[in-house]
Amino acid sequence: MRMRKPFQIAGILFFLILLIGVGIRLGFERRRVIPVPILMYHRIGDAADSPWWVTSRDFEMQLAGLREQGYQSVMPSDLVAHQRWGWPLPQKPVLITMDDGYLNALENAEPLLKQYGFKAVCYLITGRVGESPEKRMKWEGTSLLVWPEVRAMQKRGVIGFGGHSRNHLNLRAMPDPGGEIAACYRDIRRMGRFRPEGFCYPSGQYIKKTQACVKKAGFTTATTCDDGVAVMTRGTNLLELPRVVVMGGRHDFHVVLRPASKPGITVAVSLTGAPLELVPRLTWSTNQAFEQGWLPPVTLSSSPTEVSWDLPESASTTDPILELWDHFRVVRFLRSPLTVP
Repeated sequence: MRMRKPFQIAGILFFLILLIGVGIRLGFERRRVIPVPILMYHRIGDAADSPWWVTSRDFEMQLAGLREQGYQSVMPSDLVAHQRWGWPLPQKPVLITMDDGYLNALENAEPLLKQYGFKAVCYLITGRVGESPEKRMKWEGTSLLVWPEVRAMQKRGVIGFGGHSRNHLNLRAMPDPGGEIAACYRDIRRMGRFRPEGFCYPSGQYIKKTQACVKKAGFTTATTCDDGVAVMTRGTNLLELPRVVVMGGRHDFHVVLRPASKPGITVAVSLTGAPLELVPRLTWSTNQAFEQGWLPPVTLSSSPTEVSWDLPESASTTDPILELWDHFRVVRFLRSPLTVP
């Protein structure tokens, strides 16, 4: 017994040192300032030409672009764990959200998310989630998920679920929104049989009173429709998280190389579909010196818009690539190699 004592003391010391090291690491993690783009989608598929329908082709292209940039999925619960306990987040986290709880989240989004290694959270209008496929309901003309599908998806782990209120009412205008929000939380706990992954304000309508009701109901995060990139700090209000709106519709881009009056590249860009505000960027497949060739945002429509770059001497003049991004430079809408004569 006496011979074992030094080993026991050494084991205890090692454990204490390990705990101190973990504590220091978690404390450092909590002090990091981390941008977290929270992407807002609604419907994924090709059923309609609408800003709220992102085509499956575009959704896949956007996921491929996110993976290429090094983004990794996080969920709302990860943000809570990070702020409370210093749970580590990836170097480039992204949170993918889908509002309303449409059936196309199962049919179109889940397979692509799994293929590209991403997760997402889908916010349910719980009063519209049927108990079986025979009792499936619609929202704004589009079929919604039913509870057996929700439970199966939650178990698979690619898409988790949060609340979007019970009836999609304007919570800002309600004298007492607490009942509507609490009922949504109870629906998910009772019918989904899991804890919800946060809340999303219907139509982005909220005030401080709404936030208090969300917290009281048991939700730990809430996303808005405020346009912006969330930034995680120790003081971030997790009940007021902005999102990057990913606009949908069918967009066919047309790119024409124009003669430049001085050394550089001029491109005329137009699109078929609803106008979009996008950020042009010029990159090179064989030269990294000019890979950050960002221009200010431009609004693209059916009328051609010219964008130009003056080329530094270090830039190659072969194999230029035109890219178009959202104005937060997170989601890529186009990647088009240019043929320079």
